[in-house]
Amino acid sequence: MDEAKISNVSFQNYDYEVIADDRRAAQMGLVTLETDLTIEDELRFFFAGPPTGVHKGGLSLLHSRIPCDDQVTAENLQRMEGHFAASLALFPPGHAFDVIGYGCTSASLLIGADKVEALVTKQINVPHVTTPITAAKRALGKLGAKRIGYLAPYISEISAQMCADFEADGFAVGAAATFGEGQDSVVGRISPGSIMSALGALAESAAGGIDAIFVSCTSLKCASIIAAAEAELGIPVISSNSALAWDMARLANVPVGGPVNGAGKGMLFG
Repeated sequence: MDEAKISNVSFQNYDYEVIADDRRAAQMGLVTLETDLTIEDELRFFFAGPPTGVHKGGLSLLHSRIPCDDQVTAENLQRMEGHFAASLALFPPGHAFDVIGYGCTSASLLIGADKVEALVTKQINVPHVTTPITAAKRALGKLGAKRIGYLAPYISEISAQMCADFEADGFAVGAAATFGEGQDSVVGRISPGSIMSALGALAESAAGGIDAIFVSCTSLKCASIIAAAEAELGIPVISSNSALAWDMARLANVPVGGPVNGAGKGMLFG
């Protein structure tokens, strides 16, 4: 092998400044499933808007993927617990995050939101950790919803456990439905039009009415239809990704709602 050639060019050294703390972006981290086809695009949608408030530099979102079997079963989802350390180790060493989100609704339920937080903070010094199911409950509480509709792609066993979890926290589930799909790579390709139709059917099936609908799963593509669904149904529609984005931004003190930044994102961002 030939030895590398070194040019005789002469380099000049220039001074530089680092970004001042008062101009830095909010630092967000996201642990997402290796099978998820949706969450990064949707979080960029919900986070969009001109920088305002404390973080003049806007926000920075860094991702790390976590191994996950494409077949959605309780056993496979719980197995992710053993992969957190390796996934978190792929974030920049010593990076100062304001918040880290874990992008799996069903695994957050099965592993436990408290356990997820403990796994993250054991390895990364971060003041806030959130999950889609934790964020959804906070979002529904903010909107004053008590009786909800529930839509998910999951097999009925996981969906039934999640509905029971919502009921344990004081939410009544007035109607529930799934797409009956157990493969995450297929879930990520379910059309927004199919989700829109399912939302209408779910709301219509709710005897006694509902205050809001929660669409569970970060792989479901809901961002483009949330505002239209709310206009048609007259109630808030919260997805795993809208709730997670809203909660991460709230915890990092980044305004992503209101008349300036919330347009088209749904009632949660109003």
